[in-house]
Amino acid sequence: MLNRKDFSFLRILHENRCIGYFKSMTMQEIATEAKTSKSSVYRSFLKLLKYNMIKKGCLSAKAETYYLTEMGDKVAQNGEYEDYE
Repeated sequence: MLNRKDFSFLRILHENRCIGYFKSMTMQEIATEAKTSKSSVYRSFLKLLKYNMIKKGCLSAKAETYYLTEMGDKVAQNGEYEDYE
């Protein structure tokens, strides 16, 4: 099940138009924008990857980047999510 923090990270990716392999953000960039720790982003991203809401993008220096899947973008736009677990 998603929580508010998960949703806020999806919104950050959505607002920054991270919707493709080369249009993506690092965890540190998201943590900075969300004013939270990178470890908090990491924990949420494990869940978001599992639910297929985000995917890994290209490398930025040595850091992995992430972008929204179609489902993740839909959730970020509408704020509606059904738990299929």
